[in-house]
This record gives sequence, structure tokens and C-alpha cells, in this order.
Amino acid sequence: MFFVAVFAVLLVILDQFSKWLAVVYLSEGASRVFIPHIIEFTYHENRGAAWGMFADQRWVFMLTSSVAIVFIIAFLFKSIKTIHPVMTSALTMILAGGIGNMIDRLFIGYVVDFINFLFIDFPVFNVADICVTVGAALMVVCLLFFDLPAAIKEDKAKSNAKTEEK
Repeated sequence: MFFVAVFAVLLVILDQFSKWLAVVYLSEGASRVFIPHIIEFTYHENRGAAWGMFADQRWVFMLTSSVAIVFIIAFLFKSIKTIHPVMTSALTMILAGGIGNMIDRLFIGYVVDFINFLFIDFPVFNVADICVTVGAALMVVCLLFFDLPAAIKEDKAKSNAKTEEK
């Protein structure tokens, strides 16, 4: 559990520090090219979800984030010794991302976004969003390539054991 706590704290610090840099060095609407035609840094105050959906529904996000955070923490405490390390990392990233954006919503009323892809129509996002997205992708990978094959193998073993009993 120590790994989880340290990893989560480091990700939250990275998220909050990057948002602080965006607030200090970018003004509303200002942009700085990072990789020409690919990524720029654009300060944005996100009061909703992706593409501004559910704008000004801060308490809905606070409630759902709180429930998810509590659930993940409880699940990790209960299952840390039995789940795959990839799943532990995935849940920790989702946890850190949720906490990072929750801090913004709680203390400033909106989420600071600043990473903008120029080559596709995609919402401006932040490090916490990256944590949640990568964590969710890792979770899917873990479920498909580690947990599902293990469950299938276990079911076959149980089936073979029942067949041998008969």
C-alpha cells in the first residue's frame, strides 16, 4: 500500500504543479506552441466535463469523484495483495487523476486545463486527465490480457476437476 500512496501523491503533485505553471505563465486564451502543429499549451478554465458538457455542475462532479475515490481506496485496501500489479497501477493513476481534478473543483471552482492537441478536435486537458485515461486503458489491458485468461484457465481447471470426479 506504501507504493500506491507514494505513486498517487507524486502524480497529484505533478498535476497540481503543472496546473500552477499554466496559471502563472498562461493567461486566459493565451497559447504557447510546444510541438508545432501538434501540441500547444492553452490556458482553459473547465467548469464542466469534456467539451464543456455539464458546465457549472461542479457538485455533480464532486459527488461522483468522491464516490469513485472512496471506492478505489477501499478496493485497493481490500485487494492489494490479490490483484495484478498492472491493475494496482491503473487504479492508482485513476485515483490520482480524480484527486487532482477534485482539488481544483474544491478550491477554485473549476479545473485548469492547458494541453491542447492541434491535429485533432479534442478538448484541452491536463495531467490528471492523462492519469485517468492511461489508468483506464491499463485497466482494460489488465482485464483482457491478465485477468480474463487467468479466469478462463481457472474455469477449465474446475471443469476438469469435476469431470475427473465423475
